[in-house]
Amino acid sequence: MNPINIKIIFIIFFILSMVSNTNSQIYNNNNNKPILRFKKDKTFKIVQFTDMHYGSSSQKDYDTVQMQENVLEIENPDLVVFSGDMISGYLPIFALDLRVYDYYWEKFTRPLVKRNIPWAITMGNHDAQGPLVSSDLILKDQQFQLSLSQLGPNGIHGASNYYLNVFSSDYNETTSENPLSERDKYISSLIYIFDSDTKQCNKLDWGCIHEDQVDWFKNVSKSNNKKNSVSFIHVPPIEVIDLWNHYDEVFGSFDEKSCCFNNKKSRFVQALLENKDVKGLYFGHDHKNDFHGDYHGMDMGYGRKSGAGSYSSEKPLGARVVELTEKPFTLNTWIRETNGNKIIQIKPHKKHHYAYRCSLKNNNNNNNNNNNKR
Repeated sequence: MNPINIKIIFIIFFILSMVSNTNSQIYNNNNNKPILRFKKDKTFKIVQFTDMHYGSSSQKDYDTVQMQENVLEIENPDLVVFSGDMISGYLPIFALDLRVYDYYWEKFTRPLVKRNIPWAITMGNHDAQGPLVSSDLILKDQQFQLSLSQLGPNGIHGASNYYLNVFSSDYNETTSENPLSERDKYISSLIYIFDSDTKQCNKLDWGCIHEDQVDWFKNVSKSNNKKNSVSFIHVPPIEVIDLWNHYDEVFGSFDEKSCCFNNKKSRFVQALLENKDVKGLYFGHDHKNDFHGDYHGMDMGYGRKSGAGSYSSEKPLGARVVELTEKPFTLNTWIRETNGNKIIQIKPHKKHHYAYRCSLKNNNNNNNNNNNKR
């Protein structure tokens, strides 16, 4: 027998033995989901984990778990957003036995479960590359008590388009002063989750945002009186190149060409800017990039690659932290690395300008990186 096949069989046997010992108490049996609210000090903190790519090897998985443990222990966020590519769904182990999904889902959520931290996910382009499609993975995630992930509305592109309410620090659902019927008036901010793992994106291989997703956002925003909000997605929009090339308030590094999307029909970023309620847009996908900046009044940029799997960012593993303040609404962001360092990013001394186009699989000098993005 091929030694590689023997190794895969051994890994599967080990994983399944671990799945059989799972603590079932982490699953949600009564649908009592956490409620998000600003703390008494008027702040709300989000940690963005992106591109963890679990499943590559036991050592890389261990390093990724340690990153999560270290960041969460220091930051103690109110919410974690997994902004795609939690797993490398294209790996053979996911096709051999569906229980492997359970093993890895429990693995990357366990650091949150033991700290009672709620989370939400959106799909990357790799999560659903195995036997389970995006909607299957959302349903799997929803089984966890602390998961706030949702299946988006039917009839539009993407499985995970949804939003989360963040209530005012004044809100208390246990008092008679705030009955369920009056809850909406205590909503202070929104968190939009967009699904870029879509098809029909012209030559773009990674996915994009379509017109119907933008229409959904506009309707939700209008019905919520355009409350201050932040948003997360996996694949970056092409405007991130414009931000880097032409705007001064940019912080961090742009170290690889962007495999972004440019769906001119959807006018995604333009819609966010015209609405003026989304104050931050964050994504991943391009592992080596971690810059962010002010784009027409909206902070826009990358997280820090959080996982050791797939190709390296050549930086310490970490996460973007986004802290909101309720009244007046403000947004502050930094990078927390696995070694504990808090990185307040600085402006680059000299910026290399990039062509205003999204890199394709066969149109990038770094083909090894692109192959890992398939």
